[in-house]
Amino acid sequence: MDSQLISELEAVGGELFAASFKGCDEIVIDQPGFTAKISLWGGHLTSFVQNSSEDLLFQSSNDGSDSRFGRKHFGVPVCWPWFGANSEFTDLPAHGLARYFRWELEDVGRFKNGDVKVVIKLESDKHPLIEDMWPQAFELKQIFRLGDGFQVNFSAANLSNEPVQVSEAFHTYFHVGDSHLSVVKGLDGLEYIDKFMGGQHRQKREIFPCTFLDRIYLNAPSVTYLDDPVFNRRISIVTEGTSCVVVWNPGEELSRERNDMLDEDYRSFVCVESANALAKMHTVGPREIYHLKMKVTSKTLMNS
Repeated sequence: MDSQLISELEAVGGELFAASFKGCDEIVIDQPGFTAKISLWGGHLTSFVQNSSEDLLFQSSNDGSDSRFGRKHFGVPVCWPWFGANSEFTDLPAHGLARYFRWELEDVGRFKNGDVKVVIKLESDKHPLIEDMWPQAFELKQIFRLGDGFQVNFSAANLSNEPVQVSEAFHTYFHVGDSHLSVVKGLDGLEYIDKFMGGQHRQKREIFPCTFLDRIYLNAPSVTYLDDPVFNRRISIVTEGTSCVVVWNPGEELSRERNDMLDEDYRSFVCVESANALAKMHTVGPREIYHLKMKVTSKTLMNS
């Protein structure tokens, strides 16, 4: 990494650390109002702690394993260019390629209001293994805006001369005091596909409790809320460019069967994922770029 980027990182209170996971670097930003961590392995925000409160994002302490690809549950992994299992090639990793490779730091600075800006990118032609699995060239970028909450702006450029069909998600693991007591609001009245129970259903009222769930809500609104009475906060998730919301928690029995999280981890997170999935996958034309955005803020629950 060049010295100019290191200087810019230091200017916003940041440091670069050699992380143990996959031997990749981790960016740590320490500001008076927040601390944030961005892993270059998988290119994602892994931690955001505001005003000395509990982390907004969950991190599992179990590294786990997924055949050729290391897997660890934390933060805001990006699922791209497919969400879930690859329907054509079952030996490819779940949830796409973006979260299994090392991204590069491209830019660091501040926005006009003082928020910290960190830009990272993933270029397919830098990774021969990507070219073996996804022949169409691409460049992905994420712009992290860190301040009063965090925002992730994701862009995907199709650099090939043919259209590609993709699905994607911000697979966000929100840290909660207890998933049994947490509540997801803003999805009542929507149709959803239930991956655990099967079939299509209509949501009635709020989602409670938030355990043993794998639901894809179709035609979702741009704002969803996660209420956490244990940490006494409401997390607001505002999105652009996505049409589905996935709510996922494996529950007690499935959590014990998995080798990529600890038995009790399911009680400490609820995934509220902003996605384009199932019939909402879309085509990106040659040389086209498309964008997804997610903004996350929190406030005291009793004032909500």
